[in-house]
Amino acid sequence: PATTKKAASKPSVASSSYISASTELYANCDKGKLIQSLLARWWYAYTWPEPSTIPSSTPKGYDALDGFPGVYICTSGENVGKFKDCRNHKTAPSFQNLSKKTSEELRDDLLKAIEKQKAALIKAEGEGTKTEKDLRALQKWATKLNCSKADKDATKVLKAAKLTV
Repeated sequence: PATTKKAASKPSVASSSYISASTELYANCDKGKLIQSLLARWWYAYTWPEPSTIPSSTPKGYDALDGFPGVYICTSGENVGKFKDCRNHKTAPSFQNLSKKTSEELRDDLLKAIEKQKAALIKAEGEGTKTEKDLRALQKWATKLNCSKADKDATKVLKAAKLTV
């Protein structure tokens, strides 16, 4: 009889044993909470991509990708279906970029984002929603945060996990 070999299973990236700078900071320190909270509402704090960095006209042979300023898809020629991304990723609201900021900068940006999000929420749904209450609690936490301690704790967390950002 024919036998088959069972393929060795590979560990899943989503496995609880997977360690990264983001998982360590999110789980173990206030700077991680600042980053995570800001990433959930970055568009209230930042304009990205910066309109002045996007080409003023669509590249020849490409169409603009709706909802993604600065991203184009090729519609003719040998690159049909391929994307051209003209956004500046060095200024993107990403974990990598936000983790380089101080906790004080992150807190100030988060408080700005919360204010704008609350205003948009109240305009859309009125006052007194659960989301508004959650935003007020996050705002209170961020306002009271010791940013200097948050930065020191983040450094310790990364060092303990032998990680860098």
